[in-house]
Amino acid sequence: MPGIENHAGFTISSTKLQVVEIIYKDGKFILETVDEAYFSEPLKLENDKETKISALLQGAFNELLIKKPLKSSTVSFTLPFELFNVIQVPYDNTLLYQDLIEEFRWELSVLYPYSVIKDFVIQYIDVEKNNIINYNSAIVIGIERKFLKIINNFCRDNNLHLKFVDNVHLASERALSLSNPLNSSGIVLSVYFTAKNLSVLYTYGSKPIYFNVIPLNDAGEIPALLLSETSGRNTFDMKRELIEKAFITGEEISDTVIQTLRNTLGIDFTKFNPFEKIKPNPELFDNKYYSEKYYSFSPATGIAIRVA
Repeated sequence: MPGIENHAGFTISSTKLQVVEIIYKDGKFILETVDEAYFSEPLKLENDKETKISALLQGAFNELLIKKPLKSSTVSFTLPFELFNVIQVPYDNTLLYQDLIEEFRWELSVLYPYSVIKDFVIQYIDVEKNNIINYNSAIVIGIERKFLKIINNFCRDNNLHLKFVDNVHLASERALSLSNPLNSSGIVLSVYFTAKNLSVLYTYGSKPIYFNVIPLNDAGEIPALLLSETSGRNTFDMKRELIEKAFITGEEISDTVIQTLRNTLGIDFTKFNPFEKIKPNPELFDNKYYSEKYYSFSPATGIAIRVA
């Protein structure tokens, strides 16, 4: 079909580069590749020089290519929480787009006074007044332009066309929406955690209505933080019994962690499998990432299936 192309999604963390490639073959979308490669040393995107970041990315990318060359020339990337400034604020949806962006830029500068917000690229998700949040609001996401430039230069050097760059959890949510469509009016809770951050995303009627990223000192904080995030707020009337489904994903998730959260919150969390609705290349049945570590590939999958 015209306009349909192969697409590879990459996720960058502090330790590794992950790839999920989806190709179009014989009239069907096929999950072609699920793989990862570790960096030769930890990657510190916020502090490392561009030359070092590029060298570490190139080394991991070369390792992936040696194992299995890409069939895609179009690629997209998800980046870690640490690179994004995220807020949710009320807004006047009658304002023109550019006026809104400037308003959001000012809000970010207040909450993140040490960031040079004028150098940020800003996008937002419109959240209309609903039964849960009683005012119009926007989930605002900002990232420093230099990180987009680094990724774009990497793609240029490897003769790749860069399509999208996204936050790991928001990309993961796209894969979740594809795999678990809900027709009811209930709330879906999605939790994503890494060694440094816990992220909470609620959708209502299949649309995001609340997004919060919380820095972590250690994993022991997660149950108490989730108890707080699933309790009622003045402007966010959340009750646990309203949650219809709850999914968890991230870098490392054990069954023990999931059971602890189930017991603590009384919520039946499911470890999210982003590959559930995508026909795999039969070779992947012997791939441990596909069969065992599937949950950690949700961002790369989400960005690989993104079309707009």
